[in-house]
Amino acid sequence: MAYWTRNLYILWFGCFFSSMSYTLVVPFMPLFLQDLNVTTGVEAWSGAILSVSYLMSAIMSPIWGSMADRYGRKAMIIRAGFGMATCYALQYLVTNQYQLLALRALNGVFSGFIPASTALIATNTPEEKIGSCLGIVQTGHASGTIMGPLMGGLLSQFLGMRMTFLAAGFALFSSTFVVALLVRETRRPQRESRMHVAQDIRQAMHNPALRTVLICAALVQVGMTTLQPVLSLQVAKLGQEGTAALSAGLIYSIAGIATVMGAPVWARRGQSGFKKVLVANLLAAGIFNIPLAFVKSIVLFGALRFAVGFSTAGIGLSVNALTSKSVDLEFRGRAFGILQSFNQLGGMFGPMLGGIVGTVAGLESTFGLAAGVLIAASVLVARFLRSEEPVLARASA
Repeated sequence: MAYWTRNLYILWFGCFFSSMSYTLVVPFMPLFLQDLNVTTGVEAWSGAILSVSYLMSAIMSPIWGSMADRYGRKAMIIRAGFGMATCYALQYLVTNQYQLLALRALNGVFSGFIPASTALIATNTPEEKIGSCLGIVQTGHASGTIMGPLMGGLLSQFLGMRMTFLAAGFALFSSTFVVALLVRETRRPQRESRMHVAQDIRQAMHNPALRTVLICAALVQVGMTTLQPVLSLQVAKLGQEGTAALSAGLIYSIAGIATVMGAPVWARRGQSGFKKVLVANLLAAGIFNIPLAFVKSIVLFGALRFAVGFSTAGIGLSVNALTSKSVDLEFRGRAFGILQSFNQLGGMFGPMLGGIVGTVAGLESTFGLAAGVLIAASVLVARFLRSEEPVLARASA
């Protein structure tokens, strides 16, 4: 087996367990806060505890990306995996919301398992295979997001919510250990004497292709996470009384399943041009979000969410592939670190924006907002991202 093929298999499982560990605990944070005897402001505390992780990740991602280009992407995978696994396990011991907030912040500091894995695949895979391999890795991430809530619900029901933290830590620690033993990084970066994070960000912003992709990535996160505060509420309005939680869980899973199914399809399509795939899927995801505000059937709602998830698969892998194509080999780790920061910033602002709009203008209006943001991103890419073939040459120049 070629080393890059073995890397792909191992990192698929690594991304699967990383995503599963995250979704194993995050959906149950509000309930866990109640177990910690937080009786007032549970929603505010939940938002703060989830947002602080995004914030710290956005701050640290360019630093970790720069270190990836100095010390290797494999080293950053190991750093993120063992660091986050320790944070998950320590959350089993918390006794109040302040300790939980601090550990979630530390979790954000150590984050970066999936971006580092993506960067390693992008730099240690034959150029003609990068697109398809990135699509396969994305299915690992999506599969983890499907399994995480299911496993977390079962553990919480039968063993208690604290056990989800231990399970998350154990799963991530084990998969990172396998990465440390078996993943091979042949294209090692050349070390520089110092890190230049500010300079790296300036370099990224002066690269027209990469700048467009980064802004697009942030808009995608805003558009998709805008619905997080209201999606389950909208599902509850459509479903039968007493089945809201089950219906919401199925709706979330449907989108994840669609992403797993769509990633290989769009990866093959992307071989003829990832810009076309990105524009088409951004436009499709935006259009499919519009009728979500008006449908009265839970079945039709689920079908539309499946279509959105299928399109999202093409968006994610196209952004990763275009990021890889926009820079030379030695800058890819830093580029993916900066991409992670833009993703995290979008993930911070999206739920806040969705919550405000949903409160002021109604739940249905958030679907229109999400559609508008995604369609705007498609226009941005179509207008400002030129043909991707000369992108690498321009970036190198």
